[in-house]
Amino acid sequence: KGDKYEVTFTERYIDDTIYDGLDSLKAAFFEYKGKKIYAFPFAQNEASGKLDYYDENGKALKNFFLKSPLKYANITSRFSKSRFHPVQMIWKAHKGTDYAAPTGTPIMTTAAGVVEQTGYTAGNGNFVKVRHNSTYSTQYLHMSKILVKNGQSVSQGQVIGKVGSTGLATGPHVCYRFWKNGVQVDPLRMKLPNSEPMGTNDIAKYLKHI
Repeated sequence: KGDKYEVTFTERYIDDTIYDGLDSLKAAFFEYKGKKIYAFPFAQNEASGKLDYYDENGKALKNFFLKSPLKYANITSRFSKSRFHPVQMIWKAHKGTDYAAPTGTPIMTTAAGVVEQTGYTAGNGNFVKVRHNSTYSTQYLHMSKILVKNGQSVSQGQVIGKVGSTGLATGPHVCYRFWKNGVQVDPLRMKLPNSEPMGTNDIAKYLKHI
């Protein structure tokens, strides 16, 4: 109660008479407990035309990483220094987070980047590894099908494979692994960055635009 939102948008009409739908969003704000959160679309790279959303100060609103590589998350095993392996029947470190889902469920890359490795190993099954920048990389294991190639650029949320149970797995799931500066870490316990910040040269142009 008391929350407010507002959007400013353009509409299309044919011959100024026949309504043809929404054309583009120009601005929006959401007011929660008196605090206003603004959002404006802006393309830093005009050639690509790719829009991202920023607040009134030019801060990116979209997170750099998605919370999960699946649309619906069902965590069955977390990152752990010691876990009883259900196939090998021994205690060992589990340096990933397991998300269970039916075979064939789309697996998304959690951030934009470049595919640096795809393949198959006896333990990992079919897998894809994506490098996001000089700091972060992610890997997705046990796929039933790989849908990308080495060297391919991928966008956040792009489907890169399908859930399976290849390799050492007792059922269909994706084991999601996360590297920071070459060390595997637990992404659920980390404060992850927002989207890449706006370039200094674009700030003045953006503020004039909004």
